[in-house]
Amino acid sequence: MLVNVVKKGEIVSLRLSTGEELVGTLKEDELESKGYVIIEQPLIVGRSEKGFGLMPYMMTLQPEASAKITQTHIMTMAATMEEVAKGYKKQTSKIVSI
Repeated sequence: MLVNVVKKGEIVSLRLSTGEELVGTLKEDELESKGYVIIEQPLIVGRSEKGFGLMPYMMTLQPEASAKITQTHIMTMAATMEEVAKGYKKQTSKIVSI
């Protein structure tokens, strides 16, 4: 079985024990030693009649905020597929295109 290892600074997808799927940038991975990960600018994957989209994970956080998620709530963490990662970067970028 081939397992892709995710690295700090990479855009990752997480499936939580609540069933939610998050996309964000892996800031800190302390699963082994401290039992949590820190995700920068986490977005939740949502569905609509047009497909799926990304929206804020927590509506009351600043857009640039990070979230600390405990290991007991993470079922899976893996690198995000390229197309979704591009959409995430576009949505979280501070660069405004005209």
